[in-house]
Amino acid sequence: MLNVLLLKEKKKFKFPYLGIYSMLIYLFLYIPLIVVVLFSFSGTKSTVSFSSVTIKWYQELLKNSSLLSSLLHSLQVSLTAVFIAVIIGTSGAFFIVRANFPGKRLFITLAQLPIILPGIIIGIAMLIFFINLNIPLSMFTITMGHVSFTTPVIMFQVTSRLLRLGRTYEDAAKDLGANPIKTLFLVTIPMIKTAIIGGALLAFAMSFDEIIITYFLTGSWTTLPVFIYGMMRFGLSPQVYAISTVILFFSLIIIFFMARFTGTRAEELEVKK
Repeated sequence: MLNVLLLKEKKKFKFPYLGIYSMLIYLFLYIPLIVVVLFSFSGTKSTVSFSSVTIKWYQELLKNSSLLSSLLHSLQVSLTAVFIAVIIGTSGAFFIVRANFPGKRLFITLAQLPIILPGIIIGIAMLIFFINLNIPLSMFTITMGHVSFTTPVIMFQVTSRLLRLGRTYEDAAKDLGANPIKTLFLVTIPMIKTAIIGGALLAFAMSFDEIIITYFLTGSWTTLPVFIYGMMRFGLSPQVYAISTVILFFSLIIIFFMARFTGTRAEELEVKK
């Protein structure tokens, strides 16, 4: 009996290989981000030694008109691209879920290519496309490039929500006398709106940080990631750390709201009395 108890105690102890491995992965991913945040408050221009704490690099960002202009350009492109992607992506989600047609699996596979393919391939392909059509590189070309990969993000986010919901509520609304338009706007869209919002936030974050496709499609119209890349070609500076910190916290806010709007709890339909 004593031997059995000792054997059970030995089996209870397990070396936490998975926990240590996970910790190392997190350290590898997040230590560089912590370093960027810390050096954005460094009092000297040196990127290897930390001296006093200051916020002057953030103050200089506000005085940099070129950087503020590129930030405004990024917001314009991202908001416009996401607005177009929400319309096309939501419509495409309904088409995938509701329609049955030959080659549906092939269509779904091809719709995923903008997410799967490397950005350099999409950027070169769209650059050749616009050059052949004699369309000058501008905000329009950048926006269309961003629409190409943000649309599938929203489409498949809404598709997964529609597949989980089924058509029970829609059939019930129709039985109660609602026409298809009322059913769409009063039943279906309220139940999938959180998926649309979550997909839009994720698409906005991807669009705002996109540099590869933007680099091929930009002319004199520069977005923030391309502007930061141009700054880094002349060497690292605390201003790069400062703007990177701002983008980091901005992305974290977007991720927080995205996680809030993509939970299964949001699928419940609230009936107003």
